[in-house]
Amino acid sequence: MRRTRTDRSEENEVSGGSGLGLLPEISVAAAVGLILVAAGNAFGRAGIEVADLFFWGGIVLMVLPLALRLLDRAPGRTERIGLVALLGIALYLVKVLHSPDGFTLHDEILHLRTASDIANGQSLFTVNPLLLVSPLYPGLEIATTILSSVTGTDTYSAGTVVVGAARILLVLGLFLFFELASGDARIAGIASFVYMANPNFVFFDAQFGYESLAIGLAAGALHLILASGGRWRSGTAAALVLVAAVIVTHHVSTYAMVAFLMLWTVTHLLSRRAAGRSRGPWQVTALAIIGAGAWLLVVASETLRYLAPRILDGLALISLILGDVAGRELFRANTGEVAPLWERAVGFGAVILLLIALPIGLWRIWRDYRSQPAAVALGLAALTYPATLALRLTARGAEESSRTSGFVFLGLGFVVALAVASAPGLLGRRLPRLRPVVATGGLVLLVGGIIVGIPRWARLPGPYLVSADTRSIELKSITAARWAATELGPNHRIVADRTNRILMGSYGLQDPVTEYGDQIKSWKLFYSPAFGPEEQALLDLGAIEFLVIDKRLVGVRPLTQVYFESGEPPEVAREGRLALQGLTKYAAVPGVGTVFDAGDITIYDVRGATALQTP
Repeated sequence: MRRTRTDRSEENEVSGGSGLGLLPEISVAAAVGLILVAAGNAFGRAGIEVADLFFWGGIVLMVLPLALRLLDRAPGRTERIGLVALLGIALYLVKVLHSPDGFTLHDEILHLRTASDIANGQSLFTVNPLLLVSPLYPGLEIATTILSSVTGTDTYSAGTVVVGAARILLVLGLFLFFELASGDARIAGIASFVYMANPNFVFFDAQFGYESLAIGLAAGALHLILASGGRWRSGTAAALVLVAAVIVTHHVSTYAMVAFLMLWTVTHLLSRRAAGRSRGPWQVTALAIIGAGAWLLVVASETLRYLAPRILDGLALISLILGDVAGRELFRANTGEVAPLWERAVGFGAVILLLIALPIGLWRIWRDYRSQPAAVALGLAALTYPATLALRLTARGAEESSRTSGFVFLGLGFVVALAVASAPGLLGRRLPRLRPVVATGGLVLLVGGIIVGIPRWARLPGPYLVSADTRSIELKSITAARWAATELGPNHRIVADRTNRILMGSYGLQDPVTEYGDQIKSWKLFYSPAFGPEEQALLDLGAIEFLVIDKRLVGVRPLTQVYFESGEPPEVAREGRLALQGLTKYAAVPGVGTVFDAGDITIYDVRGATALQTP
């Protein structure tokens, strides 16, 4: 690796720095920022318009001083580690403050069912009708239920601690991995910061979901593999334990980890200089491939059916290029609401900054790190970023693009950090004067990541919205679900809208009937104004026992673009044309009884109707 004395003096920090430096002061700023975020959440729940101002003010106060300090050459290694850990924890608490007393993000409710089944004594791999693959990767739920059992806390508290611990492992594992790959703690700190700007970091990868735990385990494994130098040491054994834990926790994290290990192994084999210094990661890579393949084939073959549609969604870009599908309008909700101009500007600005830094960082890898296999592998991984941006242009590919962020930014964060570290040479040593500008750029990256990563209507808590994931999780539906668990008993086959379905399946312990899980187009039960042979046939075919009706859906456009599930007529959701008569017609069907009526929410017992012949 060709590095001049000037390069080292510009980039390497003083190795003897071991104090906390400004970490205490910056921690106070972060704490005040969290108070502002909490105030913004409170205002959001009350529907007060200044909520956004407090939320973003808190984010700025948390991020900007810390970014300035990470860019400085003065902090020692200990302080940099502390700063990275501080930002990781603070941003995790942003999500916790959003939902401080229960799970509200969509995927959290799905995993709650698997955790409940384990806690209630069900065997591992018991079918979860809300997410069929969840029980096949039970790492998160096992850890959560063990902690809950040992401490006597509820699933929410235990899950919050487990994911919080995974968050700390993630940011520290990444810092140490980047430090070994670059030989520079300053670069490692900046790379970790950029990683935390990925759109999934603040909310999606902080939720009670299997990816949140798996990426932390994977980051720890990557550090231990690089630290061991390919030799069989205690660190290697620990890395294998973490790799195994990833395999039993999350499918996509497993495949992303295996893909990166394979890439790293290839770059090591092609580097003659590296081959002479260490054995590389090939042994761990081989075991990871075997383990992932065995788990997929023996335990989790359902994963193939689950991921196949998502892969096809990713291929929608080809249809866009060929003109077969229309592009997606960015920053526009299903209701037609367009994000404010400043949010659109910051969102686009973050992408532009990353695209500018990408070639500079790649050039830096070629110049100084091309004999370092891990650094080269990170650079190659970063090249996938433009492709993920292209996927965002299609309606079907946008979600899949978003799901890649936590993996793509592993390489992108490292490359961008190298670009920032090259600034003194590129700018004629004017970086000290430009440090506030660069730090502001870092703020744009992180704020832009939040803007892109979660819809505006879901960013803060607030009044109920129709089919709006976290904004639809509220007391009325939860009360109905808990009533069902107590009064009806578990495992009844029910049909409900998107929100009540997951609440009935988790809090209510019922078994929702869906097109994905049962090949029953259950949404057809609600689109006709009258009960007829088609509805009768669906009830019989699905052995459906109860229908959960939510009248709040009527005449309102669902923000997730579906009332019930994918496959329903898109024009009905797009125009908000779901009719009340289609929902309430069952009250007049012979043999159907109303077992729960709370005004907005009604539960019909249709077991009698399933045996009747419709005249």
